[in-house]
Amino acid sequence: MAAPAAACLIFSGVFTFFGCHVLKREIIFIDIALAQLAALGVTLADTFEHQHSEAEILLFSLFAVLAGAGFFSYTRRFTNRIPQEAIIGIIYVVGASVALLIASQSVHGAEHLRNILNGSILWVTWPRVMILLGVVTLVAIPHWIYRDRFWELSVHYRKDGQQGSKHLIWDFLFYLSLGLVIVTSVKTAGIFLIFAFLIVPAVVGALFSTRFLFQLIIGSFVSAIVSMSGLILSFKLDLPTGATLVCCFGLAFFVSLFLRKNSHIENKPH
Repeated sequence: MAAPAAACLIFSGVFTFFGCHVLKREIIFIDIALAQLAALGVTLADTFEHQHSEAEILLFSLFAVLAGAGFFSYTRRFTNRIPQEAIIGIIYVVGASVALLIASQSVHGAEHLRNILNGSILWVTWPRVMILLGVVTLVAIPHWIYRDRFWELSVHYRKDGQQGSKHLIWDFLFYLSLGLVIVTSVKTAGIFLIFAFLIVPAVVGALFSTRFLFQLIIGSFVSAIVSMSGLILSFKLDLPTGATLVCCFGLAFFVSLFLRKNSHIENKPH
């Protein structure tokens, strides 16, 4: 259980960070769209008849995510006419449909799609954890150096929508860095669990604070506790790990709503 627990702790920190940005930008389904593109790359590689190395599969996924990051950055300039969530939704459903078509050509297609959706985090190995930690460290460097710049863009994301070309490179770097983490984790965590890690802790943090740092601390703490509890529950009861963790995150969300409703904490904007 040590390696899965370590992976969950890494996910808790990095996805809560990105989740706070995604909530502020109001592009909630961007991660599930990028995860679907990464999964499309994995499906494409796995459907070919000859065996691919892990590096080759990652390259397939990375190419798909690069295309998605570029496309989402470019289409931001059209937000005055088309909500970006609509564009994200189109990419997700098309990517999922293409993956279905490709998987239909493989005898193990249905099993592969199920694994991509639910993941297999319980069986993650230490080498995979170290790769994930290395990617997260690489991604963290530019986000720390330019943290004020990234946060300012997220805060004014809707307001600056018509100036998309002005912020094109920064948007691309944001989507690319999120995509890199997703590419590294999609086969381990699965699409559904990645979405839960990204959105639920950030939402819980936003319920109890308006300050980014406090949202990150609260969300990361909740994410770590919930994911550890879900892992233990899945192991003890012999339940599908991904689905169990997602349900635990859902329970944490409803409990947080109840607690926030009955609390008297009022937050002033930062």
